[in-house]
Amino acid sequence: MTSVLLGLVVFVVAIGAVIGFGAVLHWGRHRDIGLLPYIFYPVVHTTLWQVLGSGRNLYSSISSELTGTVVALPPFVIWASRLASLYIVVSASERLINRLLHYGRTPKSPVMLSVAFIFFFLTTVLLSAFFGAHQSLSHEYFYLFLGGIAALLFTEAEGDVAIRSARTSLMWCLLLSALFLLINPQLVLSINYNEGLIPGLTVRYFGLTSHANTLGPLTVVFLLCLWSRPYSRVWLNRLAWFIGIATLIAAQSKTSWICFLLSMPCLVYFRYGAFLKGYFFDFRRPILLVTFLSLAMVFVTAIALIIMFGPTGNPLSSFFVTQAGADLMSMTGRNEIWAVAVREWNRNPLFGYGLTIWNDAHRARIGIPAAVTAHSQFYQTLASAGIVGVVGLFVYVLTLFWFVMKTVRVSQGLTLAFFLMLLFRSVSEVPLTMVGYYGPSELTHILILMVIASHFSALHKDEANSKVPILVSKERA
Repeated sequence: MTSVLLGLVVFVVAIGAVIGFGAVLHWGRHRDIGLLPYIFYPVVHTTLWQVLGSGRNLYSSISSELTGTVVALPPFVIWASRLASLYIVVSASERLINRLLHYGRTPKSPVMLSVAFIFFFLTTVLLSAFFGAHQSLSHEYFYLFLGGIAALLFTEAEGDVAIRSARTSLMWCLLLSALFLLINPQLVLSINYNEGLIPGLTVRYFGLTSHANTLGPLTVVFLLCLWSRPYSRVWLNRLAWFIGIATLIAAQSKTSWICFLLSMPCLVYFRYGAFLKGYFFDFRRPILLVTFLSLAMVFVTAIALIIMFGPTGNPLSSFFVTQAGADLMSMTGRNEIWAVAVREWNRNPLFGYGLTIWNDAHRARIGIPAAVTAHSQFYQTLASAGIVGVVGLFVYVLTLFWFVMKTVRVSQGLTLAFFLMLLFRSVSEVPLTMVGYYGPSELTHILILMVIASHFSALHKDEANSKVPILVSKERA
């Protein structure tokens, strides 16, 4: 009797899923904006629920500063994650099917980037899964691929909605994190942190994310989206900038600071480039240029004098004998993980270890519990997918860069800002991973694809519009 009821439930659920998906397809058939641009809301809020359900205490020495992971999640958190995954599959599939059904009537998409993305997935995921030293296959390998392919079909309107939804969802994340500083500070704040660069700041802000190094990149993405799509209300825009900058500082993520300093000049240049050129290169009024160059020369000279003639115990000369200096020289111990990655690659140079590298069993075998990734996109790809995967990585990154430069002006520098962020984080993190569920790094990867595709569509629409007067004039002639 139980088996009959279970079979009936499965049958009803399957029929309901088919009917529901058909309804979603019908709903999106005549709409330019589907469900996928809103993906950031369920994914970001699932991350918040995971931390809230973890019950962690960052004041305790048991709560690891190194991992910041959450375990033994409550059932409602697990189901929230499953529903978010279902949302991703349904929304991405809806866009793919509707675009195929309306092929030829939709805006132009970056075809070569789509081909490179498929090649990247093939070389780093599928071939490694089937031909790696440790073969495996899981449904988790296809979520990012499905979302990425759908993102590359975005229209200009969908790209605008995606940037705004990323901005607003991350704003809620930062606001709720700040609220828990008052309600439950041990959940979001780590104390006795002595490895930061800010004198006297011995706390590190995790927020409602798994780690400060997760919160930092999310904040940078938020600030880039906020610059590109500011709030219409001045007070709300100022509040958002204040919360974003304060969070970025308190997280003490050095990589995120550098990413922010690299990315923001791209946006400033394309928004105020004409104004800056007018002042910097107007030799009739050279005051601004001379002042800037003079300050730069004074700063560099002062640093050089301190290093060469300063006392033996000055902060700059003694930095590299400290633990922080040693961590910088060894990339916080990442050189040991990289050595493991190279050893695993040597055992299967062509296709690598496989996609199960850095799982619990592998970390226990190598004796490095904190090695959840290779902490480098190159070493991660080399170890998991071998030479074939590295070839796919370089082809994809070069193609991505080409489309970034093609759309950098129409996006007002936003595509280049995101690309520089991904590129720099690739040195010590794995922002281009294609395996697993959607996390902060995966969201940034999907977002840049959305932004490139939408602005590529806008670029071709502008080119088409610019040709119309020419055609009309020829007909009249």
